[in-house]
Parts: sequence; structure tokens; C-alpha cells
Amino acid sequence: MSDTAKRAGVFLGVFVLAVTVGALALGGGGQSAPAVDEVNASAFNTGDAVASVPEETGEVSMSEDGSGNTVVVDTTRSQRITPESLAPMANALTESGATVRFTGRASSAARYGTGGLNESLQSADAYVVFGAKQPYTDAELAGLKAFTDAGGRVLVLNEPQRQAPSILSLLGGSSMSAGAPSPLVPLTSEYGVTYDNGYLYNMADNSNNYRNVYATPAGDSALTEGVERTVFHESVSVTGGESVLTATEGTELSATRRADTYPVLTRSDNLVAVGDTSVMSQEYVYRADNEVLVGNLLDFLVSGEKSPEDAPSSGSGGGFGGGGVGGSSGGGSAEPTRTPTLP
Repeated sequence: MSDTAKRAGVFLGVFVLAVTVGALALGGGGQSAPAVDEVNASAFNTGDAVASVPEETGEVSMSEDGSGNTVVVDTTRSQRITPESLAPMANALTESGATVRFTGRASSAARYGTGGLNESLQSADAYVVFGAKQPYTDAELAGLKAFTDAGGRVLVLNEPQRQAPSILSLLGGSSMSAGAPSPLVPLTSEYGVTYDNGYLYNMADNSNNYRNVYATPAGDSALTEGVERTVFHESVSVTGGESVLTATEGTELSATRRADTYPVLTRSDNLVAVGDTSVMSQEYVYRADNEVLVGNLLDFLVSGEKSPEDAPSSGSGGGFGGGGVGGSSGGGSAEPTRTPTLP
């Protein structure tokens, strides 16, 4: 008998054996298949295994009067946040009487005006930055420090850094970087605050996705008044300063796989650092008590007392004289160039 015939015979034998076993399992050998009502239906009740999803209710509201305050919102450094996605935040600030200015997306001069970021801050009372893509220049770092020293408020919202798609990411794995430090660290480190590498996740206690971690107040703070539980999406851990919100037990850091109650929001004087940019976005702002937290953060922005009003100044110390404010050789008054149309 040829080799081809032998292989065909082996294949046929395996096929017949498989069919026979299948028939026995489905009712052959004198045994009938179990009736539908005999099956343990609770074992197939997927509702028992799905994480609870918090209600998406409420609205972003403020208790502070924002009249006379100007808030500069910088989304040019974010990899996923746009001015349009921040409509709830911008609307709440506007309704409180504050003026909201969004920066543009181009060169430094186009983003902030001919005088750069520092001159844009001269007429501002608060500055909000989203993202972790573009670093600050030394002049900008000095200008922001002078801004907070003069009483200006700064809110920094970070996000995990992303790298170019890899084979792992194409197969469903993460494409977020776990080794490169955030470009925002040189800014926050001036206030004793830093961000960890990687992102937080919780396989047991989450908001319908292991990367949607819950965070609860770490103690009494005006920033968490009325807040019981918040949802942070792909948050990074932030340490230093006064810990305000911490992730719930069992939350792990992707860079180390260690579980801890990681801080996700801290405050250091006139700077508040948050480990998530999504918390203020249209998609996540109404989850759990996020809208209450956001309202408190907006109150923080408009409750400062900035003096002198023109700080930082190109004519004072801090390293932004000579070559021009914010590294620009030009002068003159400048303001951010774009304000989105809000719904």
C-alpha cells in the first residue's frame, strides 16, 4: 500500500472516531441530552459577571463667581483632547462669568500670540493644560512659576504617553509607553509633584472596563466636597503635594504590576495635578461624581487672587527677558487665537 493510501486511511479512521464520540455526547449510547430546564441557567447569567456601571447624571456647576477671571485652556499638548470635547467645562466657566480662551494648534506664536505663553498669562488668572506630548521651554517653565507665585492658578491634567503602533498594539495590546517620563514632569516637579510611568488598571473593581478605575477622596478637601466616587480612564499615578483622590484597593500600575491605592489627584499650593485628561471630557464628565469633582476644580481656578495682574512680565526676573517673552523675539499684546463654538 502506498504512503498516500496509508495517510488517507488514517484520516478516515480519525474522522469516524470523532463522529462517533460526538454522537455519544449528544445522546448516543442510550442517553438523552439534558432538557433545557435542567441546565444551570445561573452559570450563563452574564449579568453576574459584568462590572457595575455608575449612572451618568447631573451637570457641571460652580459655587464660585468667576466674573472678571480669565482662564487660558491649553489643549495643544494633548494627544486626544480637543476644545470641542471640553464643552461642559467651558460652558460652566462661562456661565459663572469667567472668560475662557483656548489656544490654537501650530507654532508657539500661533498658539499663544507673538509674545508666547508668558505674555498670554499676563492677562490670565488661571491656566489649564491637557496632555503629555509637548514639553515646555525653560522660559515657559519660569513664566508659569512666576504666574503661580503671583497667585495664578494652574491645573495640569496628564495622560499616558503613546508610541507608534506595534505588532502588540495591532493584536489588541497596549501601545502606551511605560518608560519615557512625561514632558509635564519638569513643570510639576517645581511644586514637588511628579507622575509615574505607565497607567492604572483594576481587574476586579472598575467601571465596565479594567482601565476605568474608581477613585475616592483621600481626606477632607474643598476639591472633593460632595464627591464619593469618581471614574478615571487610563489614569497615571501622581505623587507629591497633598493627596486628594486615590484609586481604590486592587488598582495596579502597568509599569510594575503592583497593587496599591495610587494617588490620582494632588494639590501643591496654587497647582493641582490630575492623572487623567478624560475626566473633564464630554465622554466621562458625567460618570459617577465626576461632574461634582470638575465643578470643584473650576471653583479652584477662579478663586485665586493674582497680584500683580501682569505677572509674568518680560521686564522682571525669572529668565524671560532679553530674547523676548516665551522665547519669542517679538513683542506686543497677544492672546490665544481660537475659541470653539460651544453647543
